[in-house]
Amino acid sequence: MVRLSLPARRDPHWETDGPAARREHRRHWAVSMAAFLAAVTALGAAAFAWTVELGLAAAAGIHARILFG
Repeated sequence: MVRLSLPARRDPHWETDGPAARREHRRHWAVSMAAFLAAVTALGAAAFAWTVELGLAAAAGIHARILFG
C-alpha cells in the first residue's frame, strides 16, 4: 500500500535489532553527515576561490589571493 504521508521517523524493529545494529546505524549516520559537511565545505571553498580568481572578492572588499595555481 502506498503511503502519501511523511515516512515513519523510526524503524518499527529498532528495539528488536539489538545494540550492534543501533551502533552501526549511528556510525553510518555520523560518517554520512561528515561526508556531507566535507562536500559542502569544498563547494564553499571552490566558490570563494572562483570569486578571488574572477576579481569579485576584491570588489566586495575581500582582499585575498590564491597561493597556488
